Amino acid sequence: MFPRLFSSIRIGRYILRNRIVNAGHAAHFQTGDGLPTARYVEYVRERARGGAGLVIIGHTVPHYDGDVSLALTNYDDRVIPWYRAFADATHQHDVPVLVQLGHRGRWAVDGAAFLGRPLLAPSAVPPPVFSSPQLMPHAMTTREVEDLVRKFDAAARRVRAGGMDGVEIAVGLNYLLALFLVEESNRRTDRYGGRTLAERMTLLYEILGAVREALGPDLLLGVRLYDDMVEYSLGLEDLKQIAPLLEATGLVDYLNVWIGTIGEARSNRAHWGSYYYEPGQFAPLAAAIKRLVRLPVIGAGRINSPGLAERLLEQDQLDLVAMVKALIADPELPEKAREGRVDDIRYCIGCAQSCVGHVYMGLGVGCIYNPVAGREQEWSRLTPALRPRRVVVVGGGPAGLEAARVAAERGHRVVLFERAQRLGGQVNLIVKTPKRESFEEIILFFERQLSRLKVDVRTGVEAGVADVLAETPDVVIVATGSTPWRPPVPGADRPQVVSAREVLAGSAPVGDDVVVVDTQGRTEGCTIAEYLADLGKRVEIVTGLPYVGRDITPVVWHHLLERLLTKRVRLTPFTGVSEILEHGLALYNVVTREPSQLEGVDAVVFAAGGHADDRLYHQLEGRVAEVRLIGDGFEPRDIEMAVVDGHRAGVEV
Repeated sequence: MFPRLFSSIRIGRYILRNRIVNAGHAAHFQTGDGLPTARYVEYVRERARGGAGLVIIGHTVPHYDGDVSLALTNYDDRVIPWYRAFADATHQHDVPVLVQLGHRGRWAVDGAAFLGRPLLAPSAVPPPVFSSPQLMPHAMTTREVEDLVRKFDAAARRVRAGGMDGVEIAVGLNYLLALFLVEESNRRTDRYGGRTLAERMTLLYEILGAVREALGPDLLLGVRLYDDMVEYSLGLEDLKQIAPLLEATGLVDYLNVWIGTIGEARSNRAHWGSYYYEPGQFAPLAAAIKRLVRLPVIGAGRINSPGLAERLLEQDQLDLVAMVKALIADPELPEKAREGRVDDIRYCIGCAQSCVGHVYMGLGVGCIYNPVAGREQEWSRLTPALRPRRVVVVGGGPAGLEAARVAAERGHRVVLFERAQRLGGQVNLIVKTPKRESFEEIILFFERQLSRLKVDVRTGVEAGVADVLAETPDVVIVATGSTPWRPPVPGADRPQVVSAREVLAGSAPVGDDVVVVDTQGRTEGCTIAEYLADLGKRVEIVTGLPYVGRDITPVVWHHLLERLLTKRVRLTPFTGVSEILEHGLALYNVVTREPSQLEGVDAVVFAAGGHADDRLYHQLEGRVAEVRLIGDGFEPRDIEMAVVDGHRAGVEV
């Protein structure tokens, strides 16, 4: 079905069984000092079992990285048993596994410089941007640079001792190796400096030589090159010079091409690739490098389906396809595609909420609608039910859908009631907001799966107690969601006051001058504001939080804020609402308590989340042997937590 994608390819002395690479990424299953955990091993095992041709462990540093490490570390032999565990986990499925090695240089975030990690650079030059801390780095001495080469050598020897299959050197991200290559940040006069890029390659050459010697000729050595998308670091034109120079060394087995740096918000948002970018948008970057070298080239960039991957391979834009978020959403994507089961694939929607978003919160990666991601130890295998039971699920939002799917997968007989004409709950409202059409894939996935599992789905039915009891259920799972919440502000019952949900449902028309009151700092407030702005409304967002959209995943937040500002939406933080007036609002500063007033307001739209609708649950208590309340019906949260609730219920019934 996908002949190019599932054709073998030789890289170095290895033959990969297909062209799918689970590229290195910050899965973040590690201890405070950067050592992997058993959860990380199981996460990697699942991607190998799912059929990836090659797995690469996320960014690893070969030196002490501070008291609270945000990267995996490889600076002493404690890591070797973990490498053996990774190797065993992937080799069990005949999949090679590599370690990405690099050095973060002068990059600093969240006070990293004050937690023990030295900020190092070729010269004492801080990053010339105002969107991240401009902390002055230490200019490395010649001896310190030479010592760094030895550390890369030692790290590579641990990789080999751990039974891994090789190393990928990270060159870009405005990290240390990129800093040495760029004239703006490398003002050295020793052998590690130089006026031309070729001269400034010395450190990279020495590291590659040391790593190759440590690995030996049989293991893989690759380089991941980044177009950092900032004028003060590596760009595509630099990569076009670097790639042939790397090939000419004879040390490198492949090149892996990606985009974006971490420390600059506009570039960073491309690095993580949310739904604001089109699938496959960055493939031409790999194609530009592939035209210059004979080495195999890995390309990436929201390649979220086997069909797209096949097309890019046919167009000769790349030799291998890097997938990260696509394999977080569904680690079995390769096997499902190979077997022609494309309807069973859970496609990544590019929301970045639970993968990237978790990492920003210091958590391991997850997925908004794959609850097994990050929980592989507990949930990677569904056990058949010991005794099939009759399960009634009330509510066809994300929680109810996942509960019904899992219960049916385990062999239960499942009936699902949904009062709307289509499954999906609030997801049907989300898809109406700008650039979030991809969320419909959540609904489509569950529609396909429930049909395959022959779940008795009854839409357009608002099930009451009698409807449920008529099914003589053994178990009832109540996933009745929530109703819009209005904070108890004086005037909140005025006719011009509506909820974001009512606006999207089309049941609450609004006038030309609209104030969105955002009480939660999540996507609801910003996306309804953009939706209204696109309708030609004059919109202002009022929030008591320090800034608008505070709890939105940063890479999505940056896009969204740019769009709001471009569309002239006014952003008013630190502001609470004391009363809603006939044609305005009485406001106050949440810090100083200073009052103010906003006049000429036609409509007030609350983006305040929901209030649990648990009435049916309480009506059924004591009338059915087992009743469970899940999702927003238990506590209004988000899609991810609703799906986790649903999965847990489906596993436990």
